[in-house]
Amino acid sequence: MRIRPPAGRAGRLWLVRRLAVARRGQDVLEQKRRALLHRLDELEEQLEEAEREWRREATEAVTWWQRAAVLSGERPLELARASQRGAADVRLVWRNTLGVVHPDAVDVSVPAGELFPAGGSSALAYAAQAHGRALEAAARLGAVQTAHRRASQELRATTQRLRAIERRWIPEHERVLAALELALDEADREDGNRVRWFVGRRDS
Repeated sequence: MRIRPPAGRAGRLWLVRRLAVARRGQDVLEQKRRALLHRLDELEEQLEEAEREWRREATEAVTWWQRAAVLSGERPLELARASQRGAADVRLVWRNTLGVVHPDAVDVSVPAGELFPAGGSSALAYAAQAHGRALEAAARLGAVQTAHRRASQELRATTQRLRAIERRWIPEHERVLAALELALDEADREDGNRVRWFVGRRDS
């Protein structure tokens, strides 16, 4: 990064202002980094809970499907599956948190209808309900996973920007400012020497 400040004292003021802006940006990014870390901690807890819930609901759905197969046989299961019209619908509600757009809520709707074909059993209805709950749990898990992934990406980007300011932008501007102030001090000393020399010659 090559810095080209204006010449003289205007350059010093220019550098001081840019450093002030950079340090304010550094503070803001550090606050955001800490907030994102806290947010990720919350999301990790939600992720663990969502995974447990999905595994529990998926296991129950498989169990009821197996029960229905044992009680009714394969034919009623095929009839029940063929009788369903439409598909499940999953809608996500999005939100912006700390500059991260992420799913905040999930709305799952499944086709309505009773599952009692000829030769079927009530286990089919329980199996359908269990699969609906498993779908809802899977959707919630996917939403939390997406939120966690996006927050992690934003944390990495924020940390990179912060480190760039801390390790390159500010030190380089401080180096240029120090060099400019040294040059200005030398110029002031030279001016002072010339004034003293001129006064001395005039008085002699």
